[in-house]
Amino acid sequence: MTAHPRPESDVAAPAPDGAEAPATHHGEHAGARPAADVAAPQRPRHEPSKHPVVWYVALAILLLAVAYLMLFLTRGLTFNLDEWIVVTERRGPGAPSLLEPHNEHLSVIVIGLFLALLKVGGLDAFALLVAPLVALQLALGLLLFLVARERVGAGVAVGVAAFALLSGLAYENFLIPGQAGQMLSIVAGVAAFFVLDRSPSERDDRLLCVLMVVALCSSGLGIPVLVGVAVELLLTAEGRRRLWVVAVPFGLYLLWYVVYGTNRAGFEELALSALWAWTALGNAAGALIGERQNEPGQDMLIVLLVVLIYRAFRVPAASRVRLAALAMLLATFYGLTAISRYDVAPPSSSRYLTVGIVFLLLMLVEAARSWRIRAWAPYVVILIALIGFSKDNKIAFKDGRALFLERSDRVRASLGAVELLGRARVDPQLEVAPGAAPFLEAGHWFDALDGLRGDPGLSAAELADAPGDSGSFADDTLVRAGGLALGPADQDATDCERPWTTGTGRVPATGLRVQARPSEPLTISARRFGESWVIVGVLPVAPGHAVSLRPQPDASLLPYVVDATGAASICPL
Repeated sequence: MTAHPRPESDVAAPAPDGAEAPATHHGEHAGARPAADVAAPQRPRHEPSKHPVVWYVALAILLLAVAYLMLFLTRGLTFNLDEWIVVTERRGPGAPSLLEPHNEHLSVIVIGLFLALLKVGGLDAFALLVAPLVALQLALGLLLFLVARERVGAGVAVGVAAFALLSGLAYENFLIPGQAGQMLSIVAGVAAFFVLDRSPSERDDRLLCVLMVVALCSSGLGIPVLVGVAVELLLTAEGRRRLWVVAVPFGLYLLWYVVYGTNRAGFEELALSALWAWTALGNAAGALIGERQNEPGQDMLIVLLVVLIYRAFRVPAASRVRLAALAMLLATFYGLTAISRYDVAPPSSSRYLTVGIVFLLLMLVEAARSWRIRAWAPYVVILIALIGFSKDNKIAFKDGRALFLERSDRVRASLGAVELLGRARVDPQLEVAPGAAPFLEAGHWFDALDGLRGDPGLSAAELADAPGDSGSFADDTLVRAGGLALGPADQDATDCERPWTTGTGRVPATGLRVQARPSEPLTISARRFGESWVIVGVLPVAPGHAVSLRPQPDASLLPYVVDATGAASICPL
């Protein structure tokens, strides 16, 4: 990015170390407005590298490494939690409008893209659905580099990008395709501040307006982004003449909110909300150095606040404007999130870390703008970023993948279970896997299978070798769906040709009759693909009563095993 030419009278002599450099802002002429609207500071005083191309090569290597890391970590995964709503309920005839909120967010852009990619690649093309998230992370790294380069030089700017792109504690924003909505709002926000660094023009004003629309149409984070940009515009005379770039998108958003908007914000527990916001921001500050514990993170936040407040009195006026805008963005995001999520999500949630990391980094590079950046500084910054990655960030990436892979295996097994029984024998409202995908219903899933290519559910053969505890999730789904049908038995039967001598055994294809003892109720458990027992039925068998267990025929030859220890009798039917 090249410096914009200025009148010779505006160019000041170099200041000694520690002194403040005169500034211009957003391309304005210094004599055209009051001193309070001093323009953006001149280019930073950093010592040029002997080999500047090295930093661009380093940035390219960083971006390629992050892309590979994301694709490597997401291999074998499938959709996560509320993504199943988009897959099964927001497509096809009768689906809600794209303007309908998704978890209270206006997410029209991301949902539209998600559905288009599903149509192209089908249910098995998970890598295709991850591609937008990868592209957004890389765009974020590039934008952070471009913004930081003008303030602290290309070398340190590579380190700044590394801090954001190696933040494994924010693993959800690297591994969950649905997080592309929040990431798109973040990228649009950083892009808006990059555009604000340039001389005002009608073209850039239109671009800013589009970026605000994109931010608002991607996630609720668009509101804090719009607030941050509005603050920067309000604090300069030239900016106040450009306020339409935020007023028009905000007006459109208000119109959407009146028609479609929902809100679960609660103001009853403001003290708890404030504590949640402070803790969440502290976690973001700690994530900068790869620290996942609350107390070190809050200590780091206090240090950052002291440094930023001190530097705010020593940087040019334009940098103070940018610092105020970024601070207001963060305060709005964590404040709004606190009053709507303090009771449902912990402040350490990884999805809330990226926004704090990114905009705290932008505040730090703004505060460092008038420092003399020594030639060795980039190596120190990059080294700190790499040390942070090798600490808790690396472990967090590994743990995050393990968490989502386990959840994916459980859902795949449960989907395979309902497919064993088939649409005709499964209640459409059955929750397929409440413990792994609480929004996924069997009827909607069969509709998705009919309308899209692919099937992430495990086959009968794969269920027999289901990894981890996913086999037990399949068993739970089968039992709840009626795969081992529980019904009344002949209460008058008293004899049995081949009674079981133990309370545990395989269920024959013809079924079993289980009689409870006259004096106490009986609980029957079963398993088939997993090692854990699953309770059959909601209530135990009443004292003295008998029930029948009949396995429904399906594609798997593996029999059910039941445990009815304590039964008065167990007889094959």
